Amino acid sequence: MKTTPISHVTKIACLALAVICLTAVSAHAQYILGSFQGNTDPTDAGWINQQSGNPITSDSASSFVAGGVPTYPLSLDMSAAGHAGSFGYPSLELQFTPAEIAAFNANSYLTFTFSVPSGSSTAGYSQIYNLAFNSGGTGYFNALSGGNAAATWGTYTTATGSTGNNQNGEPNFYFYGGEPALFTETVTFNYASIPNFAALVAGDAGYLQMTFQGNQGGGAPTDMYFNNVELSTGPFGTSVPEPASLALLGGSLMALVVIRRRK
Repeated sequence: MKTTPISHVTKIACLALAVICLTAVSAHAQYILGSFQGNTDPTDAGWINQQSGNPITSDSASSFVAGGVPTYPLSLDMSAAGHAGSFGYPSLELQFTPAEIAAFNANSYLTFTFSVPSGSSTAGYSQIYNLAFNSGGTGYFNALSGGNAAATWGTYTTATGSTGNNQNGEPNFYFYGGEPALFTETVTFNYASIPNFAALVAGDAGYLQMTFQGNQGGGAPTDMYFNNVELSTGPFGTSVPEPASLALLGGSLMALVVIRRRK
């Protein structure tokens, strides 16, 4: 049985296809810190309501809501009921495991989705005011601070979605008559660029804590939704190639192989 030698073009095409596959696999290197998909979700471990100290799976102010935010089966609902107008509500905190610390040190970007259902509210505001860290190398500090939003939120973050009322990059929603039923935005934080990043990761390797501090009042809704807190090497939306683009490129290369073999 006669075999046909593999041509130079065929080798190049196969190599390119292999690169495409490897790119697709490596592009999915995001590390999920919290997907918040119910009480049995393993990524819920370590997350607490900082105000009560209770795990989000057994806290009276924390629950999992179905259909709250499009594209997410469930969302974590942190309620500030009874604390309207009080700073720090809700306050969602993660005590990192050693594996999560290693992932934090190996990546550069933190992404999360923050949403608020408007309900019948026609006044007030809801915002994520601070994103704070606590580690052996830095102690407690506000990496992103509403008190200095332009130099923190505005410098180190980008956002997509309902960003029209953001203040110098700080996630913020205002409520008034005629607003949409849901405000939602996805925020990406380039934490590896903050001035004290080296100190943050150089401290006690067994201790790292992160806290989202909310702020709302003026009649705003008391519920804030959180989805997909994750780490990645690149900004949100740029790490994962579109399947259609991969398919088109792969198909073109395969066509080139077929044409070459026919010749």
